[in-house]
Amino acid sequence: MFLSKLRSLLTVMEFQGAFRAAMTWPKFSLASFLIISRLKRANISPRTIIDLGANIGQFAVAAANLFDSAKIFSIEPDPRTADQLKQNLDAYKQAAVIVAAVGDSVGSAEFFVNKDAQVSSMLKLGKERVREFPQSIIVEKITVPVTTLDTLFHDHDLDQPILVKIDVQGFEDRVIRGAKEFLKSTEWVVMEVSFADLYEGERDFKSLLELMDENGFQFIRPLNYHFSPFSGQIIEMDALFKNESKQKGNR
Repeated sequence: MFLSKLRSLLTVMEFQGAFRAAMTWPKFSLASFLIISRLKRANISPRTIIDLGANIGQFAVAAANLFDSAKIFSIEPDPRTADQLKQNLDAYKQAAVIVAAVGDSVGSAEFFVNKDAQVSSMLKLGKERVREFPQSIIVEKITVPVTTLDTLFHDHDLDQPILVKIDVQGFEDRVIRGAKEFLKSTEWVVMEVSFADLYEGERDFKSLLELMDENGFQFIRPLNYHFSPFSGQIIEMDALFKNESKQKGNR
């Protein structure tokens, strides 16, 4: 616990503005603040942001403040969580909320609502999630609409460049498989990847690397880490991918 707090303090000291943001934003997330600050340091400046697994707006609020000229589409499947998301984004006119799950098919599916809404998922909890985070308890199963990125944005003329953030609790590979066309016009993907058995049927980092490579994306660098509260080991990483095939096509 001490090491975790020390890491947080050191990372806050790395960037100016973190304390002010924590005091003034309607929903502050240190992880999201750091991810977007590191993107800006890398001279990444999207004009459209697709926020998958938006929860109550942690990433979207940070993006709206730090990428203030970008249009943001925040997508969240749980309608009650989406209500809080809308409230937190109310002041940001460049942000829109879509209530749906995103995967590799169109229809409806079961969604597992967790006591900790940030880990609600289309998938059941894995063994290591239960062991490492005993407070993560499924409290309800609901049916939610499901779509794909290819379907959702088929008729949209989105401003370039596009950044897609994917934090969908083990469902990442389904999102990618349902976005074959959309990813061709996407410049960057920020995706949470796992090194532990957190959800049943979740793909590991190696499998996601191969899938992203099939779509022309190269892993660039980590942007943030999530640690086990018990062992201190890294169990998740927010990874940055770049569309190398798109870059070649622009040459």
